[in-house]
Amino acid sequence: MAHIKPQRLSFAYDKIVDVLYVSVGHPKAAVEQLLESGVIVRRDPKTNDVVGFTIVDFTRHFTSRNAQPIITPIGAQLQPV
Repeated sequence: MAHIKPQRLSFAYDKIVDVLYVSVGHPKAAVEQLLESGVIVRRDPKTNDVVGFTIVDFTRHFTSRNAQPIITPIGAQLQPV
């Protein structure tokens, strides 16, 4: 089994334009793919690994019609540092 080096997730939210930015480790240059949902997946051009994603119109994607937040679980593996 391959050992995966743990990396931190960085989150930034721009309230003015309603965009959530998520990066694996430090943000870096990447190839971007726009999905139909308005989510932009960012991949390392050499390895094709996901290095981040951007959610445009964040509140529209994660708020129900009655303005209650939708809980979206994110899987993670936790390891001591």
